Amino acid sequence: MFHEMIAQCAENFGKTPRRFSLWDRLTYLRVVRPEWLYQSPNDELETLFLNLAKLKRDGRVVCGHFIQANSELFAPGKDDQPGDIVYSLDDAATVSVDELGEVAAALAALKHTKPEVPGLALIANHLTDEYTRVFGKRVPSAISPKLPCRMSTIYVVRKHLPNPKPHLRAPLLPIIVNPTEPHVALVLPSRYWPEPLLEWWKGPH
Repeated sequence: MFHEMIAQCAENFGKTPRRFSLWDRLTYLRVVRPEWLYQSPNDELETLFLNLAKLKRDGRVVCGHFIQANSELFAPGKDDQPGDIVYSLDDAATVSVDELGEVAAALAALKHTKPEVPGLALIANHLTDEYTRVFGKRVPSAISPKLPCRMSTIYVVRKHLPNPKPHLRAPLLPIIVNPTEPHVALVLPSRYWPEPLLEWWKGPH
């Protein structure tokens, strides 16, 4: 079911290289840098903004599962905020959303821990810090032995979530990911979500 909805999202968003109207580029699809990013010149979230045009033009639509996100995103509000998401660049039809959820939970469990395995320690430090950024970091096989996964810092634009009162109602949703480095990511704007997915989003999770 979810595979079919992701496939419909990809079809709705269009084949690459995509072209958008000037009006859409200046309004609905426009992503504005937050004020606090101008005050933090060393924040690597800038990488996402430098690659936005390429992401919209060439990005791949896949299923993403949040590992963590700014707490403000779980309630209606005005500000856009970052988070961390896990996904696979494998064919969407081969990606189990249940397995993706298990990987996200295992990654989230690393927060505030100090694993002895170097690869896990780097992820634990990143998740605990909350101000570092990753773009396409491979998930170690110790966490995901079967499904090849990556994790990226994502920027959640509220106007791209379903209305009214857009906020994160579920950890699972369609995202756009740059298929080449840097693997920056955004939530797929809900204008391109099929009706069944919009109905699912409104329900209990």
